[in-house]
Amino acid sequence: MCVVEYEGINSFLVGMSKILLEHGVKRNTRGTICWELPVPVMIKIKNPLSRWITISERQWNIFLPYAESLWLALGRNDLEFIKYYLPKMIDFSDDGLFLRGGYGPRLRYYNGNANDYKKTWGSNNKVIFGNKEIDQFYYITESFKRDSYTRQAVITIGDTPKDCFNIDGTIKRTKDFPCTCSLQFIRNSVTNKLDLTVYLRSNDFVWRSTAINIFNYTFIQEYMAKILNLEIGNYYHIANNLHYYEYHRGLIEKIAQIQVYKDDYYVYNKSFTSLKEFDKILARFAIWEEKIRVMKLNKLEDFNDDFFNDWAKVLFFKINKTQPIMFNNPILNQIINLNHK
Repeated sequence: MCVVEYEGINSFLVGMSKILLEHGVKRNTRGTICWELPVPVMIKIKNPLSRWITISERQWNIFLPYAESLWLALGRNDLEFIKYYLPKMIDFSDDGLFLRGGYGPRLRYYNGNANDYKKTWGSNNKVIFGNKEIDQFYYITESFKRDSYTRQAVITIGDTPKDCFNIDGTIKRTKDFPCTCSLQFIRNSVTNKLDLTVYLRSNDFVWRSTAINIFNYTFIQEYMAKILNLEIGNYYHIANNLHYYEYHRGLIEKIAQIQVYKDDYYVYNKSFTSLKEFDKILARFAIWEEKIRVMKLNKLEDFNDDFFNDWAKVLFFKINKTQPIMFNNPILNQIINLNHK
């Protein structure tokens, strides 16, 4: 196993580019040349709050991770929402309406039956027990209430009945097989901070880990830490197969040569102190975002929370670039001013 440690996302981006170039093994996968590490890799990010890529050569799409973070938190997997922020997402859909392997329903409406998830926000959005649907965020919070040092606070993403088999028992063929298998939240007995370990069966370095995965999961780690009244600890990203495709080799080579970069971070003030309070603000946010996206509204809303306000401002700027926006987080001001004005 390859074990590496980085302060934040920018040092990970540069450092892992070098490792992939030095140790990547070339092979043909589904008709495309791919370079992959021949062993699993465990990446430790010491400061999960350093999740914003400020290396311009990466040409990071800042809107997608914020949009997908909302999509996940709401438990959605409908394309109506996410295709606005990334139209190409439809290429990975089996039916053109839902992303079959989308993580949102698996996080918040896990059911473990053979029927594929089809979740839009606002439809059937209550937690149902009795072996039907389970909010795994709720499970995490209740696990920590029972034992503040629990080792059982695991979110399962893989869903064998629907991911591996058709209803008739034949092996499923799908464009969208989930890459992430599980997330485990644990209170570190030494630091007393909330660590998060994520296990992935496969991970594209460009399209997934640096584009959205590490952002999305450390984002969840941040708001879950607040909900659990803990400080944020380390983030561990375990990928059984970390790779990139031949068409990204020039980008990887360019990034590997970068000498000057900085792992900036920002600490938000947050008003919510429980999952119930978080979801209450989230519901307001979802209603506002839809009105903005379908052009029924053209102004920001104050959620009385710096974390949510910046989240909303990023999406608002994607939709309306004509109105000046000032973020609480200076890193966002830097990225928006550098890349989008």
